[in-house]
Amino acid sequence: MPATVYLVTGGCRSGKSSHAERLCEELSQNPIYLATAASAKLAGDQDFAQRIARHQEDRKNKENGCQWTTIEEPLRPSNHAKEFSEKVVLVDCLTLWLTNWMMEEGAFSIIANDDASNKNDVSSSNKEEATAAVDRAMKNLQQEFDKLIAPYNVTFVVVTNEVGSGTHADTHITRKFVDAQGWCNQFVASKAQQVIHMVCGIPHVLKNELGKKRQSASATVATLQTAQRLNRHLSTRTIPMDAKGYFLIKTDVEESLIVASFHSCILNDKGEVCDLKGNKIGCHGNNRPDPMKVWKCRTAKELTTEVFERWEDIDELKLSVGHAAYIGREAQKAENALYHHLLDGSAGIYRQD
Repeated sequence: MPATVYLVTGGCRSGKSSHAERLCEELSQNPIYLATAASAKLAGDQDFAQRIARHQEDRKNKENGCQWTTIEEPLRPSNHAKEFSEKVVLVDCLTLWLTNWMMEEGAFSIIANDDASNKNDVSSSNKEEATAAVDRAMKNLQQEFDKLIAPYNVTFVVVTNEVGSGTHADTHITRKFVDAQGWCNQFVASKAQQVIHMVCGIPHVLKNELGKKRQSASATVATLQTAQRLNRHLSTRTIPMDAKGYFLIKTDVEESLIVASFHSCILNDKGEVCDLKGNKIGCHGNNRPDPMKVWKCRTAKELTTEVFERWEDIDELKLSVGHAAYIGREAQKAENALYHHLLDGSAGIYRQD
């Protein structure tokens, strides 16, 4: 299975890079910034240099404690595969990556060296040669991208541009670039598990294969009803009691707490639960012995941690695996009841099996 890929696309100043950075920082405290723009090659472009400097400054001194590592690689980022292992990598951006490959294949220089004063009037042979160069560049990028995402243990967040959403390009090579960029975007989107389109700084999820597919309402209800019938059936079975005690679990709706108590007991010759004096304890009534221990917890996980990991007497009780599993199930039921009460104001009814 290849790497996990997020694709963040959008127009100029749509908030692509900012959103991609936030996404990386949510996924890792030590993300890698893979810059496809090599700063040494762009030394003469002051506007672009300022943009790079701004992005670098944005990644410094993060309040959330994230520490970025920057790697510059204009053509073959798969050469850094070992550095990417177990990491979250921001690829910024696909558009410059394609541009680099077009320069590598000479697509721009073919047109630039044409004798025509108007670049729309370049010779047919040069147009064909430039088109072939663009095709090679696109193929090289796609092959390199497949190599890049081959390792399963990396997450890539790729930034790209929707360059074809504006005015119609006025030169042959620009039109070829716009076409190639669109095809590369489609190629990466087909590989990505999530595709996000940025508009006015607002993310719109176009594709999401990371979460579970939503079921239809009728299928969801049917599944829930089947599960409820199964639970009711399982609740009728007999569970052997442990010889040294039992747990009672209830909810405190006012305080939003799960309250559990452990009560010492013995089993008589008939296997009936009795207090330490031999008096039979019924399922209902007030003849239960005082609890040996009481816990008040906010979640099922907190309760089971307190009981099974922090209670000093737990080892002496030698609870059966079945009893321990039962306590975990009941704690989760109680937590769900509390959640329902908090979310929709329902009664939060919980009944211990």
